[in-house]
Amino acid sequence: MISIWFAAMLVGVWLLLWGTFSVANVLSGIAVASIIVLWIPELRLSLKETHLRPVALGRFVGLVVFDLLRANWVVTREILTKGSNIRTGIVEIELPDCSDEVVTVVSNVLGLAPGTMPIEVRRDPVRITIHVLHLHDLGQIRNDVYRLTELAIKAFGSEESVAALGSQLAVGPTSTTRRLR
Repeated sequence: MISIWFAAMLVGVWLLLWGTFSVANVLSGIAVASIIVLWIPELRLSLKETHLRPVALGRFVGLVVFDLLRANWVVTREILTKGSNIRTGIVEIELPDCSDEVVTVVSNVLGLAPGTMPIEVRRDPVRITIHVLHLHDLGQIRNDVYRLTELAIKAFGSEESVAALGSQLAVGPTSTTRRLR
């Protein structure tokens, strides 16, 4: 059932990329989606383990939109005002244990926002290293990334990841930082 929804989403993206709704585009989109779903067994296994929780997804999308607006505002203000408030740095943050898919979502969302760029992701334990344009409060950066990860796990994570999240939240995030010269 999940594969059908995934294939339908792929067809929708296919139609958006072509920009026109025609019989040929729909049929070619169905063909491409079928090939992707049928010929990539890892994708089918991954989709079966993925859970989509609509309320948590709404919270995740809301946070992403808010963070994008805030980051754009900060960069715009930096460009338009005199002087420089830039204080770059590299921050390594240990994330709660989660699937590769959730880590990919978090990394890609961080790359969307102006002022942050993922540099490296490591496993065991899961750590993400990001470059930050405005590193004024390490705790705030760490908490923002941790909150994004928490909402991504609640929206997309497995039942085990969501259950384990409670104990990991009690411990809290850890991080190290290095200044760039």
